[in-house]
Amino acid sequence: MEDREALPWHRRLVDIRYPFIWLAYLPLYCVTWIGRPPSTRNLLVSLGGIALFLVLYFYAEAQSRRFYSDSRYGRAVIPPAIATLVLAIALIPFGGNWSVIAIYACSIAADIRPNREAAWVIAVFILVSVIAAAAIGTPWYFLIMFAVFEFMVVYGKLSGTLLAEKNWALTRAQEEVRLLAQTAERERIGRDLHDLLGRTLTLIALKSDLAVKLGDGEAARREMKEVGDTAREGLSQVRAAVAGMTAGLAHEIDASRQALAAAGIACEVVGEDLAIGAASGAVLAMALREGVTNVIRHAGATTCRISLANDGEAVNLVVADDGQGGHFREGAGLRGMRARLSAAGGRLRIEASHLGTSIAAAIPAGAR
Repeated sequence: MEDREALPWHRRLVDIRYPFIWLAYLPLYCVTWIGRPPSTRNLLVSLGGIALFLVLYFYAEAQSRRFYSDSRYGRAVIPPAIATLVLAIALIPFGGNWSVIAIYACSIAADIRPNREAAWVIAVFILVSVIAAAAIGTPWYFLIMFAVFEFMVVYGKLSGTLLAEKNWALTRAQEEVRLLAQTAERERIGRDLHDLLGRTLTLIALKSDLAVKLGDGEAARREMKEVGDTAREGLSQVRAAVAGMTAGLAHEIDASRQALAAAGIACEVVGEDLAIGAASGAVLAMALREGVTNVIRHAGATTCRISLANDGEAVNLVVADDGQGGHFREGAGLRGMRARLSAAGGRLRIEASHLGTSIAAAIPAGAR
């Protein structure tokens, strides 16, 4: 909702949410004095009553604004509403158009929350106003018009207030959605950076260790050149992840072969030529990267088998190794992989035994 205090003064005067606009009806209090000027006493008492009314009116307005942020303040307008109605009836003997103040009392009562309580209070106010008018000999047709006018004012006020409340709730919901989207995007970037940098830094560490062990200067330089190439590739992948893009599945399969070869692990790929949509391929590519990274880091394997298959319902990616297996604990990378697959409608299954570990990622075959 647009902040009223941020509006320029000329827009505040015409904004229905701003209290000054409703005071346009207040001069009607003096209608009964046209052609029949009031006495000094009646004029002074009426001016004092109007001043008191303005205090009650702006106090009630201040309270009604607070229930947008805390519904408990919806009952805070009951005392000023009652005081305004009492003031209106007290001004009857002094010749002014007291019904104007009574209508304001009903309008203030329209801000009571919950709405059920407001309806009861407004009904009592209208009844009391009509009885007071009848007691001073007001014609019956005026009593009907008076009650109808009070009802119309209250209905208009309630409609405007409920619309403002819904707009406020919608604005807050939109803000929450925006914050949730930002949080989801940060989590996505965090998962992608973890997966991208995990294997890249692992390769850099392996090649650096190998360069240190090599006695041949030329071989060491070659390994260090590959370290530089790996670092630059990781940098480009980080930039792509931040932009919301990931490497294609075919590229990731080639990179996995190279990474496994650098770690001294034999690699077998099955189903490499399977046609897979770009969106599904990107998700599976990140799953493959994390799976191969785990093989290199933790498995102690000598062989790794990567297989792709489409069973008609899902595209399945399996990364299986002959490493140590046994007890298996999911880290941040696998949790991120599971979350990424779940967001795409897929699933992750992990099996570990003394024969090795198998990580199976599946994504719906119709996903593109």
